[in-house]
Amino acid sequence: MDKEKPSIEVVVNYFKANIPGCGITDAEIDDLKQLYPKVSYKDLSRVFHKALNQHAMQPVSYMTRQLRIFRPVADPFNTQINQQTAYGKKIEKGTDWDAKKNEADYTRVLERQSYDQIHGAGAFDRKKRQDCEELRQKFVELEKEAEKEKQPTQVAGYDAWPDEDKAWYDDLVQGAMDLIDEDEKKREKRARA
Repeated sequence: MDKEKPSIEVVVNYFKANIPGCGITDAEIDDLKQLYPKVSYKDLSRVFHKALNQHAMQPVSYMTRQLRIFRPVADPFNTQINQQTAYGKKIEKGTDWDAKKNEADYTRVLERQSYDQIHGAGAFDRKKRQDCEELRQKFVELEKEAEKEKQPTQVAGYDAWPDEDKAWYDDLVQGAMDLIDEDEKKREKRARA
């Protein structure tokens, strides 16, 4: 027999008390309320402790995602709880990039309107142009400094090495050449035999 599940309010309050700064929204709670009657105490307890141990910053959302993975006994294909894996086939949810762009445009327009209300019409555009010009000017100054400090670098080749390094390198090269000569002599002997 399954134990009685605690109410959602108790779970939420426990998360708020034990995970400082965690974010729990009403939308997350509503999603959990849809799943809550369909999951067992065992699954709920497992997911609850996982969220708590991992200090999930959105524990209710984490629980909801994890509970959607478990399949309840009454619905073996998990069609009611998890449409992404209905009937064993993963259904990809595409990202609506137009919607994302519209959201970004919307926030940008709100920002522009609020700035223009305070500083006058067109102030936001002037501020953006001024910021861009300041940034461009910094890059121009950086390029000028780089040109001033630019000096030809001297390549330290074989002639610039000290005598000890030259002797070491010559021995190394000579040893390699000796090995190559020995290999060639062995090949010639094999070819003659």
